[in-house]
Amino acid sequence: MHLTVVLAALVFLRSPPEGTSLRSCEIAARKIVHRFYPLRHCQRSNRSVIGLKNVKTVRECADFARDKQGLAFNFAPLDRNSSNWYELVKERERNRSTVPPWKPQPPRVAFNSFGFDDFYNCHVLDCPEYRNLSTIVNDTRFDYYTLYARLLPSSNATCIPSIGMFLFEDTRNNYSNAYNSCVTAGGSLAHIASDARTFHLAKYLVNLSSGNYTTANSTNVTTAEPVYYVGLNETLKNRFFTSAEERLDCFTFRAWAPGHPDRNRHPPSCVALTDEGSWKVYNCNRTLPYICELHTSGPALYAPKLKRKCFVKRPNNRKAPSRRVTTL
Repeated sequence: MHLTVVLAALVFLRSPPEGTSLRSCEIAARKIVHRFYPLRHCQRSNRSVIGLKNVKTVRECADFARDKQGLAFNFAPLDRNSSNWYELVKERERNRSTVPPWKPQPPRVAFNSFGFDDFYNCHVLDCPEYRNLSTIVNDTRFDYYTLYARLLPSSNATCIPSIGMFLFEDTRNNYSNAYNSCVTAGGSLAHIASDARTFHLAKYLVNLSSGNYTTANSTNVTTAEPVYYVGLNETLKNRFFTSAEERLDCFTFRAWAPGHPDRNRHPPSCVALTDEGSWKVYNCNRTLPYICELHTSGPALYAPKLKRKCFVKRPNNRKAPSRRVTTL
């Protein structure tokens, strides 16, 4: 009887109650809050729009963007002018240069100058602006908000629409060095504990160079395949954790390749993603290319002054950091 009680106690210690595990998963989920920060005043992004809506407040637009899994959005305040002054000034200047003074004509408006999205004041975008702001345009009606306001993604980052910003690193590293490299870049090894993330990241691997291929074993007999380290590792046997220190048990999705994880493996073990969308387990000392996921960040280092009136002849965005922080 005494032995039975001791064994039961050991089982309880090694396997915490299911309720305890669920509570830890709920706590981890509550910690993940994606906040949008203003980055540009009197400007908007021309990135692909995945959602349109008329809202009363910027907070409503931010909530709508989260529902649509957008990474950024353009918002036009209701008290802002209904016309883009930049376009009106350009049209006026064109008229002055092309129309004789003795034959005045009304302003010309191109047939395609107004789009369907002009009827909505909340534009949800599938991808954010990069560091060079290459698709930002002047528009006095809108302000631009993004999940990546403080650390804008560099030009070598890749946007997976509605999922996040990633760096596909070709340099081979062991898991520890790959992890540190991602932290230095402002992120972590890519989170893959969902079907959408695994599918879209694997789809991108198909188009990468074959120079990143590895073999499935040390004899080099099997066919080469591309595999990249991602944010999933096993420090204790059968205890896999994501890059956000979440237990894999908190997620229902699995994509283990046949024979993985190997029953005879010895932790620590680390997971790599294949171009077929499967997960494979390797010794963490093995060197492989890897995928970094850039973390959302804010507020902007040079936050815009949103209450300032829009101007056409002078910049609308501050050159000095603002002490006021606006989060949504």
